[in-house]
Amino acid sequence: MTSAPPPLGPLGPPLRPLDLPLIGHEYPQLLRTPRSRWWQPLLSLLLVLGSLLALIAALLPAMSAAILSEVGWDALLSSDPEDVAAVEEAAFSNSAPLTLLNNLPLIALIGVALLAVAVCHPVAARFVHSVEGRVRWHWLLRAHLVLLPLFLVYVLGTWALDGTPTAPRSADWAWLLAMTFVLTPLQAAGEEYLFRGWLLLAIGSWFRRPVPAVVLTALVSAGTFALAHGSLDPWILLDLAVFAVAAVVLTWRTGGLEAAVALHVVNNVVILAAGTLAGTVDESYVDAEATGSPLATLVSVVVISLATALLLWQAKRAGVARAVPVSVGARP
Repeated sequence: MTSAPPPLGPLGPPLRPLDLPLIGHEYPQLLRTPRSRWWQPLLSLLLVLGSLLALIAALLPAMSAAILSEVGWDALLSSDPEDVAAVEEAAFSNSAPLTLLNNLPLIALIGVALLAVAVCHPVAARFVHSVEGRVRWHWLLRAHLVLLPLFLVYVLGTWALDGTPTAPRSADWAWLLAMTFVLTPLQAAGEEYLFRGWLLLAIGSWFRRPVPAVVLTALVSAGTFALAHGSLDPWILLDLAVFAVAAVVLTWRTGGLEAAVALHVVNNVVILAAGTLAGTVDESYVDAEATGSPLATLVSVVVISLATALLLWQAKRAGVARAVPVSVGARP
């Protein structure tokens, strides 16, 4: 005779989802959960570096072919300083093919940041977008519209004060203009997802409070973001560092990447579109040869500061969430 199974006890509360951030955590703390470990940011750093190397390797044949079409085999294989300089100039030229190839790895940084969080951290990768685990499209659009008048006045006003310089447009200027509106927003977003998204989240997982993470990320982001553009001119470095710090603060205080992405997109698109139409697009890029001045940097810092204050004000008016809502996160 078999015995009956023991009666079932009362059902307990549902298990807490394991891939959610904790309710009330701000953006820098999103990866800090009971399952987070000190080595996870280091592992994700290795994945990011490996992904960057893979991207470079994948695009190297196409990049070499594009450069070859401009300088020829002799210059490409030569060690003569003039030929080396010609190859470097071709690699960073603003022709349509090379502009496309230079943008692709930057666009891919969106996927690199999401992959690093998905593979190496205990929180779902969708929280790289924001504390709500999604792109807040209405806020993203609002941020763009708020910034556009400011940057139109800034860029066109600076152009007019410089004496409205113009030059013959590039032969493929129409392609360059199209790529400015299609690819540049994705390129700017890619840089934000890596330098302000993944970096702030990874560093933030080491700190109990958001402020130390924001300060350290601002320092690291300012340094790496400025140096990644190639110029060692102190005024250019200062300008880029201020931009990076503003983007980190916006990401923290608005609970997501939308405001920083909008700042980067509007800045880049307005500058590149104006440069392409005026025939001065070569001066629109920051590269190893770029130089700045105290006055230009001061004006840029003032504009970025105004843009940051404007976005923070608009985020408050729009009621943008700064911390993980109860409806989205897990209870501690």
